[in-house]
Amino acid sequence: MKNFTIIFLVFLTLSIKGFSQWTVKTVPDPKTTGTGFVSNPDDILSKQELTYLDSIIKNAQDSSKAEIAIVILNSIGDEVPKTFANQIFNLWGIGNKETNNGVLILSVMDQRRIEFETGYGIEPILTDAKCFDIQQEFMVPRFKEGNYGKGIIDGTNEIVRILFGRTQDIKPTDLDYSPSAEQEIQRQNNFANNIHSNFYTRNKGSIIFYLVSGLFFILLFFIILILSFLNKDYFIRYQNMRLFRLYIWFILFPVPFIGIYLYVVRLTEKWRNTPRISAKTGLIMHKLSETEDDKFLKTGQLAEEKVKSVDYDVWISEEEGDILIQSYKRWFSKYSACPKCKFKTYYKVYDRVITPATYSSSGTGEKHYSCVNCGHSKTVRYTIPQKTRTSSTSSSSRGGGSSWSSGGSSSWGGGRSGGGGAGSSW
Repeated sequence: MKNFTIIFLVFLTLSIKGFSQWTVKTVPDPKTTGTGFVSNPDDILSKQELTYLDSIIKNAQDSSKAEIAIVILNSIGDEVPKTFANQIFNLWGIGNKETNNGVLILSVMDQRRIEFETGYGIEPILTDAKCFDIQQEFMVPRFKEGNYGKGIIDGTNEIVRILFGRTQDIKPTDLDYSPSAEQEIQRQNNFANNIHSNFYTRNKGSIIFYLVSGLFFILLFFIILILSFLNKDYFIRYQNMRLFRLYIWFILFPVPFIGIYLYVVRLTEKWRNTPRISAKTGLIMHKLSETEDDKFLKTGQLAEEKVKSVDYDVWISEEEGDILIQSYKRWFSKYSACPKCKFKTYYKVYDRVITPATYSSSGTGEKHYSCVNCGHSKTVRYTIPQKTRTSSTSSSSRGGGSSWSSGGSSSWGGGRSGGGGAGSSW
């Protein structure tokens, strides 16, 4: 069971995803980080691809009165890509504030999602349907092949091609413009549909993993339960099933593990209190109370019970010297086995800083350990690593600052989005 517990904990640890995730405020703005139009902080696109994209976007801006921004990220956590795109668009102000002619292309790799966000002035040209068609024809096939740079370039080229033929249709929009009721209802419906689609796409893998994991652990529970019933030793039965007494089961899998947990607690308590048969004499044994069993326990065992790291049951029969002592260790305790007396009464008294670390030198810390049972103690000194400075230079490097090519102004034009655009999964 000990080996199984280790495997289970490793499996549970590997199931938790932990990696860097971008937020709307931390995504590098290419107009402030460099002078380009593409935010590529995870270096998904090559320098050559960035240079090409910047050149065609700059040409489109000069020739068609449209401003295009591209953002490609590994992860935005559990954020909805459509909402994320809309927030970035309006935070940066992509497009001209008079014509609202901005276009944002967002790609989120872990959610396998492409989103277009368009300004009010560009919506009559790049309609939601047209945006979706561009994604499906020019981008999704390339993304499925893993050729993300080619997909971004092909999609951008198609947008630019469409805009070149419709420059006369990009006109100043009323700053107080509000769409008609029908248009607003349609936009809200499209937005809601995007959210629902994104939610399913984003969580599809997690949902499948969750269901498979739940079925696996339910099957494991029944296997161990059957094996436990086949064993005549009640103490071994208890140890086999104690894993399923952990609260984590009905936290992770409320259905059906709340019922399983309650059943296991009742069953294991019954097994723990069922009279034993002495292996020495064959006589029936009875369990002593917590006060009665103290005279049969060693000083170290009494110390373990006092700090609640281990609980002991003492069983005796009517024959003198016929004694059975069974131990029940706690799953989680600040106490560990003492190097000297071996009882689980050894703990860390303190962990303090002696000399703080600075930006020019390392520091020193001290940990002190002591045993409640035998009094054995130990003090350990350790080195605290020297502090490191984070500079805007390093931040820019992470954001791909060295990758931006020349072109464009130092800031966006102040445009706004009303939620137009489309999204596709690959």
